[in-house]
Amino acid sequence: MEGQVPTKSVSVKWIMSDPAFERGVRDARAGRGFPVDFDAWETNSAWSYERGRAWAQQVPASVVLKQDGRVTVEAMRWYMRLGQDIL
Repeated sequence: MEGQVPTKSVSVKWIMSDPAFERGVRDARAGRGFPVDFDAWETNSAWSYERGRAWAQQVPASVVLKQDGRVTVEAMRWYMRLGQDIL
């Protein structure tokens, strides 16, 4: 049995800035299932994608993830408010 992969602390903004997070948000809000090639994704991208889907399912659709290419303060507040529900 292999051990856990190395981990590092990252910010909420870092997670939410990942294109995979944004794709997860878009897919969840559009009602799409997981991508066919999901199992081939790099581990961090897969986690970011799943967090994006979880975030989108619990946050009102009126909350904008990014504006002018940057994660909004309101979006980050929602992420932090949800805490363990999406980590």
